[in-house]
Amino acid sequence: MNKTITKRAVPLFVSAALLTSVAACTGGGNDKGSNSGSDSAELPDANGKYAQPVTMNWAVQTAAASKLLDNETYDDNRWSRLIKDKLNIDLKVAFSADSSTDAYKNKLNAVIASGDLPDIFKTQDANVFLQLAQNGQLADLTDVFNKYASDSIKEYQKRFPDSFKGATVNGKLYAIPRMNDNFHEAPFLWIREDWLKRTHSQPPKTVEEMVALAEKFAKGDPDGDGINGDTYGLALNKDLIRQNHGSILGLVSAFGVPGRDESMFYRDENGKMTFAWIQPNMKKALALLADMYKKGLINKEFTSKDESALVEDITSGKIGMAYGSNWGTWYPYNNVYKKDGVIVHPYPIPTESGIDYKIGIESNAVGQMTMVSANYKHPEAAIEILNLYDKTVNYSTADDYKKYWADEQYRLSPVYIDMPGEVFASDIQKALDKKSSDGLPPAAKPLYDYTVGFENGTMKNDDNAFGTWGQMSKEGSLPIVLNKYIPDKAIVQSILGIQRPDVWLTNVASLDTLTITAFTDIITGAKPVDYFDTFVQQWLKAGGQQTLDEMDKLYPAGS
Repeated sequence: MNKTITKRAVPLFVSAALLTSVAACTGGGNDKGSNSGSDSAELPDANGKYAQPVTMNWAVQTAAASKLLDNETYDDNRWSRLIKDKLNIDLKVAFSADSSTDAYKNKLNAVIASGDLPDIFKTQDANVFLQLAQNGQLADLTDVFNKYASDSIKEYQKRFPDSFKGATVNGKLYAIPRMNDNFHEAPFLWIREDWLKRTHSQPPKTVEEMVALAEKFAKGDPDGDGINGDTYGLALNKDLIRQNHGSILGLVSAFGVPGRDESMFYRDENGKMTFAWIQPNMKKALALLADMYKKGLINKEFTSKDESALVEDITSGKIGMAYGSNWGTWYPYNNVYKKDGVIVHPYPIPTESGIDYKIGIESNAVGQMTMVSANYKHPEAAIEILNLYDKTVNYSTADDYKKYWADEQYRLSPVYIDMPGEVFASDIQKALDKKSSDGLPPAAKPLYDYTVGFENGTMKNDDNAFGTWGQMSKEGSLPIVLNKYIPDKAIVQSILGIQRPDVWLTNVASLDTLTITAFTDIITGAKPVDYFDTFVQQWLKAGGQQTLDEMDKLYPAGS
């Protein structure tokens, strides 16, 4: 189950100019050897083990939710020892940085600019991946995947063809993709159960009811400390349009806008290529937020609340309601449960009368990419680690699963099957109905056990059980998608795959900043609501219209 961090992660923005300069300083990666594989004497045996030690340096993505156990380090841990024992590969840390902030992005940008890429590294930015591949800086994994991937791994390729298509450029596989089915990206409204009970409230079903509940939370005493007005009605994150906690994605969805960071291109009811943030109904959503802000229902200091600051407010009990993603019980609401024993529960987004709600998700062709440098002598080593991961986590014992996957330990492997456990939600719902895990895929059985274990109390203090329960149980987030959002035909998948117009690559960062700045100014009252019309014209003139025109050609209607 990949929270976000997968999730949850702030998109990387590297300018085309930077990446072009990288190509120049590295010679496109074509002058330092071939990526076609190693000499036969240096290749692994049938079990994936090398006769002589092979070194692999890798970039470690750390995050607030990541854990190091048993006095382990990023250099010496359960995965580094297993990989050494089974494959004779020595792991070396090229660099480590926090991927839940800008730290990893900034470090990777610097490394890319230097031309000295790690042997293996990850990015969630399709722009970075695409340009590195086009610049010849990534190993072509096509042949080594076909030759060394286990049958089990090749089954994933069949199950998630869009994901592998997204990792393919000009017919060549340049990354191990996140194996996506992005329905799980849908937003929910997360509410503290104790605040609902203390205010004698019901979960809101309409936007009007949501605003009324926000007023109770902001003006009353929902936390029971005897002080009125020291809490927030609705939390906002300063990044607003990111898939973080406190985004506006769920709210704008109620107004028929399938919002999704900077990537949400789709065709409207007339078949015309369009973009989420320029929709006329955005004005209604922003007007509502501006009114809530003016009334004091939203924290006046939200413009300084990044992810970590917002999580501090959530953990300290200042926030009772926020729009957010399906992994909330993994992070940050696990903090609330551990601290106060309180469950923050996901609910379907409240809807607006007379408007069909629309929920935006990314194309299945994009997601986290695990890449190998074109200069690395052993690209097949990445596939061998992938095989080992699959065998150890998905087809071994429950003890191995807990040791090598649980508590975020899977992140200590340079290569892992970045397949969100959410894809098993439908299977697990059926298993819960029949009260048996018989017939579940191996990777889904522990998720069933965690869900049942939390519900019956035997695992009530287990982080993994609480996180899984919040997604997979009948009361969890994912049944809302499966049983409501999808049947309501509310899901809109972005057209934008791995191929991107040059004009978009050049302007996406500035357009993104323009959007967040304009929306923030409107919500805080620095600009009137009608300023939205000016924003739309600015967006179109600053490369937006040209991007729409190019997208129309790149992804023609009916294709």
